[in-house]
Amino acid sequence: MSNRAQPSGSDDPWDAPDPALALALQQLRWYAVHRNRARVTYGAIELLLLLMTATTTVAAALKATAWITAILAATTVVLAGLNRVLDSHDSWVAFGSAWAELQVAVNDYRLLSSEELDEEARRRLVGKVNEVIRADTGRWASRRRSLAESRRAP
Repeated sequence: MSNRAQPSGSDDPWDAPDPALALALQQLRWYAVHRNRARVTYGAIELLLLLMTATTTVAAALKATAWITAILAATTVVLAGLNRVLDSHDSWVAFGSAWAELQVAVNDYRLLSSEELDEEARRRLVGKVNEVIRADTGRWASRRRSLAESRRAP
């Protein structure tokens, strides 16, 4: 049995026997990869922030030379700035939300009987994919504008 979502020899979802499903699955994979990457980035930066903060405190308590304490403190500041710039927690939440919306749409689509898998069902699925992409892009642009404005504010 052939996979209706698998393009035949091409990565273009529109070459697949069921382009709507192939497109939705392609976007689902994209959001899953980016959700997981943002989760790992967020966890790593948070862990490093905790370790660097604790290390700086211990170094100061042990009366380490000023330059060692300063380097540790500066590294913590850089990590905090990186955390703000990358915005990995918000990205994790946004990608996870978009992934969940698409997963629901794909599941609903796959539950349709063969008689219900018509052009209208495909249009609804592609419409949902487009809606999720548009909303996610809008959230991203809004976050970027907000960050830029907060940097300009005195």
